Amino acid sequence: MMIRINLLPVRQVQKREQGRQFLVLIAGTLIIAGAANAYWYVWTDGKREAAQRRLDDTNARISQLEKVIGEVNNLAKRKKEVEEKLGVLEKLTKQRAGPVKMLDALATAIPKKVWITTFDEKSGSAKMEGSAESYDDVSEFMRGLNNIVWTPKGMGRVVDRKRDGTSARVELLGNEAAIEDFPIGEMGFFFSNIELKQTNAEAGSKLGSRAVRFEMSLSVNLAI
Repeated sequence: MMIRINLLPVRQVQKREQGRQFLVLIAGTLIIAGAANAYWYVWTDGKREAAQRRLDDTNARISQLEKVIGEVNNLAKRKKEVEEKLGVLEKLTKQRAGPVKMLDALATAIPKKVWITTFDEKSGSAKMEGSAESYDDVSEFMRGLNNIVWTPKGMGRVVDRKRDGTSARVELLGNEAAIEDFPIGEMGFFFSNIELKQTNAEAGSKLGSRAVRFEMSLSVNLAI
């Protein structure tokens, strides 16, 4: 008589065990994947936050630099405005004192035998009329106008110019009447572009000799 063994319950138990192992494997895989995803998210979020902080710090520094640059630009603008105002003030001061110095220079350049009857100046250009006892006196007057200068030590008269054109010997017209050498760049010439427009010799001057009437144009430096 043969004994029959029913293996069906054993197979079912094995299948259930295999199912549990598969589920455990799936669950473990899901847990590991979830942990990996969580770690990756935390790591990525940390990097993102660090990058955002660096970006915020950079933007803050840029804002500070822009503010500093704005202040520097404002200072430069105010400096330029002040310099322009000072330049205008200096120009006005020179122009106010200029005519006084110019008239003094004109009076110094006039020889004894020359008389000025009219003098008209506009925007640095002047015209004048006068009379002299001779043409030589008119020439002497023109030379005198060319040679009257303003130096760091006051008004003077050029008595000699160096051949190289860099300096000139000047007779100072102060109390001491000293003669010194000055660089051309340190001197200011009161009169330039002197041109004799017309001369007319007439008889019957006050001194009984022939009188020469003349018209002259010239440029005047009022900024000295």
